[in-house]
Amino acid sequence: MESEPDSPIASEHELKLCKTAEGTNLTGIFSTLDNEEPSMEGWITHKMQCLPVYNTQYLKMKEHYFRSAKPPRRVKPLNHIVNNYKPVSSNAHNAILKDIGDYNKDPAHKKMWELKEEYRRY
Repeated sequence: MESEPDSPIASEHELKLCKTAEGTNLTGIFSTLDNEEPSMEGWITHKMQCLPVYNTQYLKMKEHYFRSAKPPRRVKPLNHIVNNYKPVSSNAHNAILKDIGDYNKDPAHKKMWELKEEYRRY
């Protein structure tokens, strides 16, 4: 963790020993000696957590971290009008389709185009 020289650091910690829950994946411990095959030494049955003590020094450190990590939001005034372009549902190729075809709405051919009667010559 990179920190500034004058930034506060938690100096007191609490060590908490917990037994691993049954049914979880166990972690094995292996060792090797001078190019030999790895040998199984045992299983991890307990885990130890190093937690900071929640005191005023720790809370000040966290507050300093959160304030420096994210700049506050600022309002930016606009001097000109911003053009927002909305999507167009009727494009140029739809104008051509409407001239030569009919849009089907019946369930058998729903959302499909078919030629108009005057263009059907089989």
